[in-house]
Amino acid sequence: MASAENPFSDADFDRLLLEERSSARADGWTQLDSTAGAEVWTKITPNCNIHLVKAFLDLDGVHADHALELLYDLDIRKEYDTLFHRYEVLQEFEDYRITYALIKFPPGVWNRDIVQANAKRSRDGEHIILYKNAEHPDQPVTSANVRAATIFSGSIIRPQANDSESCTLTVFLQTDVKGWIPARIINYMTGKSPGPWRDSFLAYYRKKYPKSD
Repeated sequence: MASAENPFSDADFDRLLLEERSSARADGWTQLDSTAGAEVWTKITPNCNIHLVKAFLDLDGVHADHALELLYDLDIRKEYDTLFHRYEVLQEFEDYRITYALIKFPPGVWNRDIVQANAKRSRDGEHIILYKNAEHPDQPVTSANVRAATIFSGSIIRPQANDSESCTLTVFLQTDVKGWIPARIINYMTGKSPGPWRDSFLAYYRKKYPKSD
């Protein structure tokens, strides 16, 4: 089976927090979009044509602990996140896990799959999830799909300062879907994805946790 050596270090979590705090244009960030509840930024990273996308998503009325549950529990995640055709845990370790996801593409385009290591940390009501590219013998690369690669990905869930029953979700996305799809198309689609994803998340949350009168 896969090695039990934890692929995540304190430096990985520190980088996520540093990128969250980094000032806008001074650190290379360019704003892509700003709507009610969603602010999306992007920047070019060294030696990579896939841009890093950062999105600040206000999840009003969503407790931070509930947001973590909906993000990290894959059985729940599959109910609202239509990106994934399959999403499953391959192996659990003490401090992290290995997951497999299959992503359906339109006819004429090869489907993508991806194997990731996931880890989470929680402290003082704040939750951090990190993803790294991984391999696992239960899901080797095959000719049936194109194997995508995680470059940098993670989430930070933090209670809002003025409302402990709401939270802000900071999402980082940088994935190379490989194949022939041009990087500019990947960058465009990734930059457009956080807002609609937030809408699906909130719709599902309000259904799962309806407010009592």
